[in-house]
Amino acid sequence: MLGATGLSSHVIASELNIYLWEDTISPRIIDAWNQTHDIKLNFYHFDNDDERSLLMLSSEQIPFDVVILDNVSAQIFSHQETFENLSTFTPNQHNGAMWQQACGTHSVPYFWGYVGIAYRKSKVTKPPTKWRELVDIDETMKGHVGLIQDSVETFLPALYSLNFSPLTASVEELKQAYQKLETATPDVLTYEYALSYVRSHSNSDNLYMSLSYSGDQFSLNRYFDNDDWAFALPEGEPYIWVDCLAVNHYSPNKQQAKLFLEFLMQPEIAAINAQDIKAATPNASAMVFMPDSYIKDKTIFLSDDLLTHSIIDSQLSSSNLSQRAKIINSLIKQHEAKP
Repeated sequence: MLGATGLSSHVIASELNIYLWEDTISPRIIDAWNQTHDIKLNFYHFDNDDERSLLMLSSEQIPFDVVILDNVSAQIFSHQETFENLSTFTPNQHNGAMWQQACGTHSVPYFWGYVGIAYRKSKVTKPPTKWRELVDIDETMKGHVGLIQDSVETFLPALYSLNFSPLTASVEELKQAYQKLETATPDVLTYEYALSYVRSHSNSDNLYMSLSYSGDQFSLNRYFDNDDWAFALPEGEPYIWVDCLAVNHYSPNKQQAKLFLEFLMQPEIAAINAQDIKAATPNASAMVFMPDSYIKDKTIFLSDDLLTHSIIDSQLSSSNLSQRAKIINSLIKQHEAKP
């Protein structure tokens, strides 16, 4: 039954404030929760991991009960008292060991996917197959390409096109990537996350192709109510992202927050949520409730071979992060200054 939980049947009615990406929880799941729990859910959204992490670092007591973290942040914050220790949280047993390890001791896996290129089939004649298409911008694509502000993702197209690791700490390699990105910046439409951009700009029709996360194409199609957006994985080792759920250590609603996490990890709930959002679930127990069309969708799941040879988002050194931040700030200033 959708509402069945084992954590507690005696929780005080309250509200939960949840901080997450847009379009990462199904309306059907929210409805199922509302029908079975007297705890209101309030959702707040962020546009990129760096924005969320900055808030985490700037405030000891964040105003959220549940937060979605990327796996790198989850590992970093596990060494602090920001979030609850969930290493013995029983519902986490539904998740695959690979994803449990990625999220660490103070969070549990929620979704995973990979970075690629979302593109409009009506505007891009051939699916993009190379990362350089986002930085060596074709004449027909100038002013129609979107990138992202992120310590790793911003650099992916340039570093991959130069045959460098996306996690490189080499100052020389980052310098070469910067030169490539700097050259591309006048022809870049936006450095804003594609979903946020189309919702907040009147000229969103100018976006033809964007660095994106697997699943974004479905959100874009839902927003525009069409089937124009598709998703491609360029050549090279896939770069994996993992979203993890954490409970604020200082929350007055920790019991309710854990109840919510337990609800999300029920196999049937996880299956519905994943199918509606169209993202890859780490919940191994949920797979028996999935149709073959979902499991075999290559824009959602990677083949075993590609997954084996993929790179999971990893922590960068402080000096590496500092260097990358300086580069991104410079690119954004140049982009904002263009006519």
